[in-house]
Amino acid sequence: MPTAGRLAAALAFFIYGWYIALQATPFFPEGNLPGYAVPLSIGVSILVGWMVVGSRAGRGYIAAIGNGLTGAAAYTLWMVFLISFYDMIRKSLRRLYDGPMDAIVDVFALMVDLGQDFYDINLIINVVVGGIICALISEYFAKRYP
Repeated sequence: MPTAGRLAAALAFFIYGWYIALQATPFFPEGNLPGYAVPLSIGVSILVGWMVVGSRAGRGYIAAIGNGLTGAAAYTLWMVFLISFYDMIRKSLRRLYDGPMDAIVDVFALMVDLGQDFYDINLIINVVVGGIICALISEYFAKRYP
């Protein structure tokens, strides 16, 4: 059911996803942002805003902080998983795996490697604070326009 809180969360997370994708540019190999990174980040962030944060909007500003942290964690996990999955598909098309189980297990190894590559305190602060701000915006509109 569309609500003002969900719409506000989706729009706020749209900007959030774009901003975080641009902030993560130096952490990609050779400092180049892949062509799929910005659209993927925006798409994931809109879905997280609509389904995770927007669905919980309207419960108060203290709960909105928790919703923002949950949204930031969901965004981060989905992005790391999808980028790792994409890398696994590219490797499997070059026949670098012995079988499908090796490919599936390697997704999680790639996730760990990618998490280590993107480990930076400034990026983590941007992700967490941005998620909280987006959730507070969603909460404001959910309270103002029920």
